[in-house]
Amino acid sequence: MKETLYVNGTLGEEKYLVEIKTTNHTIMVDEPISIGGSDSFPNPAQYLLTALASCTAITIKMYANNKGWDLGNINVDVKLKDVLSEGKSIKKIVKAVTFEKRPDDSQVERLLTIGSKCPISKLLEQPIEMEFEKL
Repeated sequence: MKETLYVNGTLGEEKYLVEIKTTNHTIMVDEPISIGGSDSFPNPAQYLLTALASCTAITIKMYANNKGWDLGNINVDVKLKDVLSEGKSIKKIVKAVTFEKRPDDSQVERLLTIGSKCPISKLLEQPIEMEFEKL
């Protein structure tokens, strides 16, 4: 059975500044000035996109390393967009990947397919249940 991932977030006296603790790390999260934060750190949505970009790049790099392909730097841009679909607004995530040392077209297609199967992509593409645990 896979290990359960766990993080703890604490919002203290500073308006929207949250301290997140993981098993071995501490990161900070804030909100933009436009909604009352101090914009000192990335906001929650930026961290979500960060997880997706890094997971995509790591998955592509692991595959390329196994194949012996030298890609140089791998750059993953991720955007969260509001788009209209059938008359209603939906969220859409768009990823763009570029390589410092561009592989041939068939390799690019394979790398993008592999990158779309990173664990965070798979998590975001499936239904997921959420609930509050009563303490």
